[in-house]
Amino acid sequence: MTPADGSTFPATGLAPPPPAHIEILVCIVLPGGRSLFGLKAQTDFPREGTVHWSAGHARWQADFWRRDAGLAGIALVETALCERATVRDAEGSALRIGAPGRIEISPVALANFARESGLPPRAVLDFLLRMLVDRPDLPAQEACDLRAFTAGFLDSVATPDGFLEILAQPETDGLFAQGWSMSLPAGRCRIAKLDGNLAFCEAEVTCFARDDILSPAQGVAIFSRDWRGQDLAAVQALVFDTDGQLRRLEVVRGAIQHLTGEAGSAHVAQMLPRLTGPETARRAMRRICRPRYPGHDTIGGTSLPVATAFEAVFQAPDGGLLAIGWLLDPLARVERIILKSDAGLYAPLQDRWHAVPRPDLHEGFAKDPRFSRLLDPRDTMHGFIAYAPASRAKVEDAEVYLELVLDDNSCLFRPVTITPLASRDRLPGILSPVSPQDPALGPLVERVLAPFLAGLPAAPPPVLARRTATIDLGSGAPSRDIAAVMPFRSLAQLQPVFALLSGTPEAETLSLTLVSTRSAACGLVDKLDEAFRFYGLSGRLLLVPDGEGSLAQIEGGIAASDGSRLLLWDPSVLPATSNWLARLAREAQWMRPPGLISPRLVYEDGSVCFSGGEERGSGAEAMCPQLGYPAEWLSQGRPSRAASGAPEIAFIGRADLEAAGGFSGRLFDDRMAHRDLADRLHAAGAGTWCSGSVTFWALQEPRGTNDFFTSLMAKVDRALMAARSKERHSP
Repeated sequence: MTPADGSTFPATGLAPPPPAHIEILVCIVLPGGRSLFGLKAQTDFPREGTVHWSAGHARWQADFWRRDAGLAGIALVETALCERATVRDAEGSALRIGAPGRIEISPVALANFARESGLPPRAVLDFLLRMLVDRPDLPAQEACDLRAFTAGFLDSVATPDGFLEILAQPETDGLFAQGWSMSLPAGRCRIAKLDGNLAFCEAEVTCFARDDILSPAQGVAIFSRDWRGQDLAAVQALVFDTDGQLRRLEVVRGAIQHLTGEAGSAHVAQMLPRLTGPETARRAMRRICRPRYPGHDTIGGTSLPVATAFEAVFQAPDGGLLAIGWLLDPLARVERIILKSDAGLYAPLQDRWHAVPRPDLHEGFAKDPRFSRLLDPRDTMHGFIAYAPASRAKVEDAEVYLELVLDDNSCLFRPVTITPLASRDRLPGILSPVSPQDPALGPLVERVLAPFLAGLPAAPPPVLARRTATIDLGSGAPSRDIAAVMPFRSLAQLQPVFALLSGTPEAETLSLTLVSTRSAACGLVDKLDEAFRFYGLSGRLLLVPDGEGSLAQIEGGIAASDGSRLLLWDPSVLPATSNWLARLAREAQWMRPPGLISPRLVYEDGSVCFSGGEERGSGAEAMCPQLGYPAEWLSQGRPSRAASGAPEIAFIGRADLEAAGGFSGRLFDDRMAHRDLADRLHAAGAGTWCSGSVTFWALQEPRGTNDFFTSLMAKVDRALMAARSKERHSP
């Protein structure tokens, strides 16, 4: 029956179309109870999904490739599944899986399926490695069984391409193999080794001509230094990849020759003239034949015009090595300079060192017949300072030696003593060879000194309690919530501070701790006490030993003062606004996250010195965005985020400072302390801020000239800060 208008009734209750079909040609039950499917389909199926069947569900992971008849692929199911099921992707789309055509347990079945379906063998191997082998979550025995399954697949799917006739373990250790191949090219190649297990390694391949085989076959020599401690008798085959196809070099059964130690090295040396290929591969073969370290000095006894010595080789706690010495090589015979050890240290220096002048060597070797008429007095760049990353495990309790590799591939050796460096105390003496006149001082700091010194632990906060004296000033030092710590060098610095505090709320709110060395404070105690009484101030004087820097003085002042909040204040900045301490304290309560806040600083000419914002640059001269602009440009308002506080003054809670590790940090000089503190505060989850309502005057006090070591350490700090900034902003 139809409606009066002639239309048909709407269809209701119709079944949804059946899901697409995946045909399982073979199901391979893996060790551990998983299923590996060889399958085909007419439409795309999910690479990630879930398999559902009558008894439950499991994870589905697959890959497929397009073929003329549709799709062919493989899938891993995290259960032994041998019945019909449905696979669903993340969006809920479903495909029906048929019952397996046959069930197997051998990797040969997978190799046959890949071959018959035209799957790329290398891609299938990568799937097995990713899904079965590279899984740290599996039990040890199951992981071993799955690795053996993958090795069996590789052995079955790889096509024969040649034979191995010699296997050697030379004195350098590693695996050397020689034979012939139809298609293995010279150069670096990723090789798989079948020896009852499965291992991969980068190897160097060279070729040589042979009269007993027809082209395109050619002789091949393969070496991998990373395959150490080999059981040569267990090696069954080597497998390599050429354009996605896996090819196998078989061991000649019953005729393979095994060589070890000196015999292996001697055979490679005999083959060297015949080997061709890229220079990197030929160099790897030459390294096998180099002389080994005999356990004593051979440099001192050579008749060649080569001489060298290390003044010192230091090792930082992180393993880094700093080598200081010289090399006299007027004919440029030395190609590589390497620090080695019998524990596996390999630290090349020739590409890492910084040349320094050593004019004294000309006079010292003037009468040495090896250098007769070879030394040019105009060339003095024979010294060096070099840095090389290393591992402490490869140096401690090991025999360390220097190896010079000459242009004819011969070697000279000398034992080397490594000096562990646990602290920064000896740096002035260690760095004495560095010249302040070196025009390449910047690269020396960035590439050599900073990477090595970064491995030295930060100096611990100074323990001054037993070497200090505390003297109450004025009406004493009552317990107050805010403690101001102020290092000073002269009474003249303090007089403007006293005058600006007199009769202000700040004088009633804070306890002022003055810090000075004993020599600087000599004769000032009575004058300071009188000034405190006259200006109505309360606090104390802390005397520290001579020679302590500003960081140590501030740390001592913090330890000697009470109060849960701290004002770290240099007398070179003076308040320009009234009621400034209450404003800072109120702004500190607004800050989220809490942390450190500094007033804005304005020079005496009215230009901006510090106004917060992200700093530019990496040194002490790093600029704020408004540096030099007139103070009228500063806007009033809430505190703004800053890359760091001002170096001259900062307000911070004692708990926040302690959480960041204290005021003294990881750097080597005082001038970058504010930026190092900011880094540690940020790492601890605290913030650094600039006040929106409090301004201080910044007095441009004359500074004394620094000695070269202090300036050098400041350059090291800038290099370290720049490196850290680069790490933070790198993707």
